[in-house]
Amino acid sequence: MLAREGMRRVQDAQGRFVRGLAINPAALRQARSQARLTLDEASRGIISRQALHQMEAGKIRPRRSTLRLLAARLHVPVDSLVAPTHDPREQTMRDLEEQQRWDELERLARAVLADKNLTHRTQGVALLYLGRAVHQQAPIEALPLLRTARGLLAKSGEPWLAAEARDWEGASLYHLQDPTALEVGRDALQRYRMLADRDPGVEARMLEHIGTYLLQRQEVPEALSSYREAIDTAGSLLNLARLAIIYHGMASGCSRIGETRQAMAYFERAVHLSRADHDVNGGVTAGLARLENDYGEFLLRLGSWDRAAEMLHTALDHFDAAGVEVGKNAALLSIGDLHHRRGDLDAAKRSTSQAIDLAERLGERVSLAMGYQQLGELHAELGDRESFEACFARALEMLERADLPERRAQALDRYERIRAGQAMARPES
Repeated sequence: MLAREGMRRVQDAQGRFVRGLAINPAALRQARSQARLTLDEASRGIISRQALHQMEAGKIRPRRSTLRLLAARLHVPVDSLVAPTHDPREQTMRDLEEQQRWDELERLARAVLADKNLTHRTQGVALLYLGRAVHQQAPIEALPLLRTARGLLAKSGEPWLAAEARDWEGASLYHLQDPTALEVGRDALQRYRMLADRDPGVEARMLEHIGTYLLQRQEVPEALSSYREAIDTAGSLLNLARLAIIYHGMASGCSRIGETRQAMAYFERAVHLSRADHDVNGGVTAGLARLENDYGEFLLRLGSWDRAAEMLHTALDHFDAAGVEVGKNAALLSIGDLHHRRGDLDAAKRSTSQAIDLAERLGERVSLAMGYQQLGELHAELGDRESFEACFARALEMLERADLPERRAQALDRYERIRAGQAMARPES
């Protein structure tokens, strides 16, 4: 019986629909060789010689009726000529993802998608891994890839991978600072938990993602609960990198609710784990850069300016080494804050303006709002009331549109205190 997924219409790398059945070109060539038939003899009365030649080269896909006639002439079962359900390149893509070799993964995924002889499943897997390869550097490009992958995988009887595609869709939305990331992440977890034979590591990653989305919304107790559930779910299955991300989130959460000592312990643990992973696997990741930035910001609030400066500049270097811009503006804002605290207002404005420009280009609405708030504070200190009012008005509007009431309330409180001329310590971000 023919594999049903190979009969569906699929799209090639340019988005064009490709008709016909996904076949195994090598099996077709071998069958013709074993039958001792030339291209002319094998194709006569069925298709043209040139069409058969292109079919054996993997450049065209035959209709089902054509493949049946060819199989009968070559004296082989039709199923022996159909493309295998599991393409061996899927495992290679999975290995590259685990090793975080994103450039190689992107190249391989694009090469797989350029192959017209793909099953529905393999196309979905390749789109999933292509989305994974680009989602940190270009989350807006990753979104349609992951959404299409989810649909293809669900139709191919792969609900586990479809749920993972949904999870990474939420991660890309988070990088775009879209508040719907939380809804998408929770939907992915719900879909995954309905399945049998779940991977605890995958479930833990989904919980960690949800914790991160909650943290962005300033829902700290719920975020900490999700992080702890992630650790409980995976246990010893968590690798160094994933465990570092979870402790990073827990450190950020504890710092926001005033648990300074616990936050420091979690930050130290996260940095140790992340750098150990770097020593083992090599390469600099954006995750390490974000961790160093958040730790530097935490140290800044504690008054450890020299150590904070070292951590923040290391974070900037690591963003550049990883070739990732998403999240880099947070480090620029932190460095601007450091200059402000040290009294160098011109340097503070330069760093803050760089962060605003980058956030504007990347479409990061929350970072953009934080940048305008920080710039507004600088204008207030410089005595430029008009610019102060304009910057805070824009920041408050952006936070309202981003549906972040907690962050907006904090910004509004800061604005009102500055207007009233009340001196106060900078609030925790």
